[in-house]
Amino acid sequence: MQQIINRLSRKTSGRPVIKEIDGLRCVAIMAVLFSHFNLHLTKTSGLDETFLYSQPVSRFLELCGNGVSIFFCISAFILSIPFIEQYLYHQRPVLLKHYYSRRLTRLEIPYLLVLTVLFLFQLLMMHGGFRESLPHYTSSFFYSHNIVYGRRSTINPVAWTLEIEVQFYLLLPLLVKIFLLKKAMMRRLLIVGLTVLAGYLYARFDSFFINAHLQYSLFTYLPVFLIGFLLADLYLAYQHFLKQPSLVWDATFITGFLLIIYCNGDIRAYMQWLEYAGYPLLFIGAFKGKISNKLFTTNWIMLIGAMCYSIYLLHYSILFLLMDHVSSKWLMDSYYKDLLLQGIIVLPIIILASTVFYWLIERPCMDRQLPKKLWQRIRPIKPQ
Repeated sequence: MQQIINRLSRKTSGRPVIKEIDGLRCVAIMAVLFSHFNLHLTKTSGLDETFLYSQPVSRFLELCGNGVSIFFCISAFILSIPFIEQYLYHQRPVLLKHYYSRRLTRLEIPYLLVLTVLFLFQLLMMHGGFRESLPHYTSSFFYSHNIVYGRRSTINPVAWTLEIEVQFYLLLPLLVKIFLLKKAMMRRLLIVGLTVLAGYLYARFDSFFINAHLQYSLFTYLPVFLIGFLLADLYLAYQHFLKQPSLVWDATFITGFLLIIYCNGDIRAYMQWLEYAGYPLLFIGAFKGKISNKLFTTNWIMLIGAMCYSIYLLHYSILFLLMDHVSSKWLMDSYYKDLLLQGIIVLPIIILASTVFYWLIERPCMDRQLPKKLWQRIRPIKPQ
């Protein structure tokens, strides 16, 4: 088992792995996976969409889809740390050339490969029209489907979050200039103020953002990214605080998760603030919870977190393929029985397929020397 874990372990850029963050990635991807699984189950079972919110279990699983915001917070947390160390702790500067090339090799190849395969599948197997599908493929290719069409990609619907992530990656070197402000209290109050202001502006002018095709944009989720900045700032300043685990913090973790999934997307101010409070509670609970920390730093949980990108890219399409065309034959007209049986059939297949994709495609793309290695292979050999 350990040999398998070692072969699948994530390649890093040389920085130490924060185990708890991989654990949180696992929480986020499993929440999204369960949500989409539940959605497909209700559709294939012929249940009315109102059923999603009429039963406590179904409602909980549906709202788990809001766990995608945890990914945004994690991205801001992880990517801002090198910049914070540069600006506040006088460590080595971040080379933007390496920063952008890392994002390019790490994310582009798996994303474009999956997108192209799904596009061809849509044309050849689903008999989609080339003229109708090509514009959606092109806009998805350039991470602009949300803005162009005001809705999620018709090729790979989950790619809407990746478009927001790309906007964040591009603007991150500018956004982190906030850490040039040396006074900690002023800097953190400014981040909190901007978080509340951005949330208020979206709530106040939500119809404008929807009409302008900006409801799936960086600005809509800017508060979550800013909270990630704040958590990274506090993490580097108070790492010693994280060393004393307690069961109290396990309750904090659960509270934070519930606040995020139940309050996310609500434009009422107090619901926004409850959601914003959920992220620090979730993160602190993962680091300091006696049970949660031990659980989320185990090798298997960290491995699922490490390959969350592969799971995210593939799971929605596999759910559609399996539940619509294969496992629907074994539906029993009982939501809870079908939830259990379909979960036993479908979810392991998704994890297995994603593991193979991660091993063959995503993990090699984690190598920061990949562009150099590829160039050495394809460049013409000079005659002796």
